[in-house]
Amino acid sequence: MFKRSKISMAVALTVGSLVSAAAYAQAAQRVEITGSAVRRIDAEAALPVTVLKAEDIARSGVTNTVDLLRLLPAVQGSTGESGSVGGSTFGFSGVSIHNIGETRTLVLLNGHRLSLFGGQTLTGFAAGFDLNAIPVSAIERVEVLTDGASALYGADAIAGVVNFITKRNSTDGDLTVGLSEPKGGAKEKRFSLTKGFGSLERDNFNAFFSIAHDERTKLDSTERDFAKSGSVFFSKDGKNYRFQQFSASPIPANATNDNGDLISPYLKANGKCPPKTFRVIDGTDDYCGFDFVGELEIYPVRERTSGLASLTTRLGEHEIRADLLVSQTKQTSRIAPVPGGITIPAGSALFNKYLAPIGITQDSTAFYRVYDLGKRANDDKADFIDLSLNSRGVLFGIDYEAGLTHSESKVKSNIAGYPGALALRSLRASGLLDPFVLPGEQSAAGSAALAKTAYNGFWDGGNSKLDIASVRGSKDLMALPAGQMQLAAGANYNKEKFETTPSLFAQGKLADPVAGTLCNGTTIPCDQRFGDASAKPPYSASRNSWGVFGELVIPVLNTLEFNLAARHDKYDDFGSADTAKASFKWTATPSFLVRGSVGTGFHAPTVPQVKSPAQAYGVTSDKYTCTADLKAVADSLGAQCQPGNRQYDQVAGGNPNLKPEKSVQGTLGMRFEPMRELSIGTDLWHVGINDSFGQITEQTVFKSPKQFTGSFSTATDVGTGVKYLAFLADNKNLGNYYATGIDLDVSGRVKTAIGDVTSQFNLTYMLREEQQLNKDGAYYTSIGNNNPDLGIVTFRYQGRWTNSLKVGAWVHSLGINFKSGYLDQAKTVEVLDAAGNVTGTEKIRLDIGNYTTLDWQTRWDVLKNVSLTAGVLNLTNQNPPLSLSTSGTNKGQQFGYDNRYYDPRGRTVYGNLTLKF
Repeated sequence: MFKRSKISMAVALTVGSLVSAAAYAQAAQRVEITGSAVRRIDAEAALPVTVLKAEDIARSGVTNTVDLLRLLPAVQGSTGESGSVGGSTFGFSGVSIHNIGETRTLVLLNGHRLSLFGGQTLTGFAAGFDLNAIPVSAIERVEVLTDGASALYGADAIAGVVNFITKRNSTDGDLTVGLSEPKGGAKEKRFSLTKGFGSLERDNFNAFFSIAHDERTKLDSTERDFAKSGSVFFSKDGKNYRFQQFSASPIPANATNDNGDLISPYLKANGKCPPKTFRVIDGTDDYCGFDFVGELEIYPVRERTSGLASLTTRLGEHEIRADLLVSQTKQTSRIAPVPGGITIPAGSALFNKYLAPIGITQDSTAFYRVYDLGKRANDDKADFIDLSLNSRGVLFGIDYEAGLTHSESKVKSNIAGYPGALALRSLRASGLLDPFVLPGEQSAAGSAALAKTAYNGFWDGGNSKLDIASVRGSKDLMALPAGQMQLAAGANYNKEKFETTPSLFAQGKLADPVAGTLCNGTTIPCDQRFGDASAKPPYSASRNSWGVFGELVIPVLNTLEFNLAARHDKYDDFGSADTAKASFKWTATPSFLVRGSVGTGFHAPTVPQVKSPAQAYGVTSDKYTCTADLKAVADSLGAQCQPGNRQYDQVAGGNPNLKPEKSVQGTLGMRFEPMRELSIGTDLWHVGINDSFGQITEQTVFKSPKQFTGSFSTATDVGTGVKYLAFLADNKNLGNYYATGIDLDVSGRVKTAIGDVTSQFNLTYMLREEQQLNKDGAYYTSIGNNNPDLGIVTFRYQGRWTNSLKVGAWVHSLGINFKSGYLDQAKTVEVLDAAGNVTGTEKIRLDIGNYTTLDWQTRWDVLKNVSLTAGVLNLTNQNPPLSLSTSGTNKGQQFGYDNRYYDPRGRTVYGNLTLKF
């Protein structure tokens, strides 16, 4: 049930926005709408669609589809490029409508489906389309359908549809070069070239091509004060605080004492912690934490190249088109040198030198950072190809369209800076490796031997393929008093295949990863990656499905029209599903329209979510100490807790018992155009999902270990042989999910004595968002709340207001981006006195305030075919707000701000030169 205060706020905000934006309105543009198979003359239909045209994209100042879609208020919860910092994303960037999820948002290219990302994981992460593959320069417009479960495209489009429409039937040429320059890094240079030949109307053919290339440099965390260190000082309510984000594996190493406590031999010997660390006292643990935040590159290096070719011919009443899109994205992300554990046996030379003098008598484990091998690096390459053959026209009085599509996403990741765990153990046993010295203080022989353990090469990859055959048609059925009844019907066949291609090292099948020597697991032991064990079995799986649909448009009255649609899908691994959708459009007056829809959806889990074998799956994003309950769970599994405050290994695998998601969604909206210069639209939408799938978050599991004993497993450290407790991030049907909100847009134009003013205001306001973590369990919400049980934030509202002034050959634009605040994760922080001394601890939640940025652009049409564009993104250089969040869905290792929701690049000056020919 909604609270009256929330509805009152939404209504007040809606009315206020209408009044404020009406004065700066521009005429609404009517276009052919995504979401219906019936070809029609009138474009304003019963479904809510946001349209971004090429000129809107140019005016925004963004240079890629990733940043473009993140400007839309209806887009929340998408994975961005910075998520690769500390995460295995293969450089994926996706789109999520209304924070309902990337896997539930369907991305199309010219109306057809695209292959899912080749780097998708077995938990469902990145099981969407990678936006990096589509060049901005080739886009004619983007249509965003914010109502889901389309009978035309598929019932799995629960959140909605994003349809990229590329340029075609044009003879224009366009050459654009540009630069973008934030301070200190993330500098970008780019160019694009597009050209068309031939006219369908005159020559019966058109050929169009587009090529684009861009390169971006890294941005180091040390270039931003808000992101440069894991030690953060701040004030709240008149008190001073400190919070430290760190790793328990520094250089020189920490070690365990006879009681299992974590201590620092360096600290005991020198009375202070070494550089790049700070002291951590937690109960009986007293050690040095490594400030890994200062080692991060918070925006990765990126290089993208893409090419689009389109050929269209006309044969009588038939139009035949072939489209080919090829793209490649290369991305390099670097994080702190690798940490891990090394056994120090009692009586060994290292033990006698460093541990015995401080009272340790038993075997110990040194938690060490291999700083001398340099930063860990992931060099990811994602190749994408999409070939579409399409024929459309009129056949036997039916408007038809038939097509064949082959779409493929292939990813490959190389790594650097990772040694084998057994290789390091051998170095320690030989006496060549000393984990208790500072960086650069290994002996010459030790440094040379250590360098030989570093693995630099191919690590992992994947390949996702989609083949589609489809046909659909529409025609007038009969004449009714109010107009023609129209029918559309169609069918499609999809063949989907996914395979992983881990290296032998990633599979755990090598005795010597650098030399490539095979192991047998008995006489020749198998090595794995130090600090981050992996034994990924390669696998491949496929799925075939087919579907049929029908759609009927019924003009009941001259002012009232109904649309009924039904769809039947059959999967070779999930059986059949029947879904339906009904919508209406009531044109009460020529200037006032009411529309609405209700439908059902069906979303099968991805192939890896069901069929992937169990395997190691990285480490937890947060660190945990061993509570009594956690120790009890570890004891029950014959394992140990991690010592100190440390991350835990993760294990995951497919779940063959995973049930599909089923949904019900609906919209109710209106469009009001009181004058030619003003258009106002608002839509109330709702989505409900049963049997939503996902994972119980690590924060929930570690908070109540005995309640979630089934979410734990074990993992043996290859370097030490110790069996530790591990988090089981398996796929589950969690329960129900509900989301409700309002989308508002106001647009128009007005002529002034200075020039033509155009304006567009868009806002999404969330009324409800809640979900269960288990069947019949409690509901949790993330609206205005960085809820660790859910791992995400849903902003109560976010919007963009764009205003442009055209004066002769000049166009000036100002964009205002804004989003509401939220409560951050609760954290235990240290209280400081006036002298900076720690006097105790408190558990607090920061109140993250509202956030607003301004974007400015000026375009000068120097000549008819030459234009110069200059602009500034984040004009006032607004820093991201302070956040103590250390974990969450798709969050990387950045700290001090939440990289999922705020851009660290700051003020960015850019310029473009465009030549048309």
